[in-house]
Amino acid sequence: MTARRQLALDASAGPASVALFVDGALIGSRRIDRKGSAELLAPTVAAALADAGVRASDLTEIIVGGGPGSFTGLRVAAALAKGLARGSGAALLVVPSLPLIAAADDAARPGIHLSVLDALRGEWFVQQATLHATGIWSVDGVVERLAAAEVQVRAAALGARLCGPPVRVDEQPDARAALRIGATPVDRDAWEPDYGRLAEAQVVWEAAHARPLPAS
Repeated sequence: MTARRQLALDASAGPASVALFVDGALIGSRRIDRKGSAELLAPTVAAALADAGVRASDLTEIIVGGGPGSFTGLRVAAALAKGLARGSGAALLVVPSLPLIAAADDAARPGIHLSVLDALRGEWFVQQATLHATGIWSVDGVVERLAAAEVQVRAAALGARLCGPPVRVDEQPDARAALRIGATPVDRDAWEPDYGRLAEAQVVWEAAHARPLPAS
């Protein structure tokens, strides 16, 4: 039987991350803890594969964090994931980036977790996930963009744990958690990341021209 070899990558926030799984077991992972980490995503993937003795052509699935988050990071990760999927013939799967924060915590306790990323202008991206007593994670809601104060009020009302870099800078999306929260197969040519909001340059252009930016 052919081994199932899955490469997961995420660059939705500050540190990009890479993880490699064989038949569901994590065999290697890397996190790029530096500014501009998305620029190092491709060589980091290459190094992770080399360390594990796995060729890109051996991969059966590419799992990529689908956002929301950094425009640059998401674009880089999406392009790399699509290229690897096309080149290897692997399936492309997408995992929501926000729950990768909560599920990456090996010491997380059962209960509701609200993962957050800075959406700028006093807002946070937020998504709810639950760690059940069985040890299984479920993603319970869609991504929302809310005022930071509103998210804090919701967390208190739900008795939920807030996690993510706006709360603790070391809590970041991590590809190691990709198999814990599940991934969805997508069309590798048609799929695009969820950026969460329009790019600032697009907002400025549309305001100046009083019309939507034409599709490229």
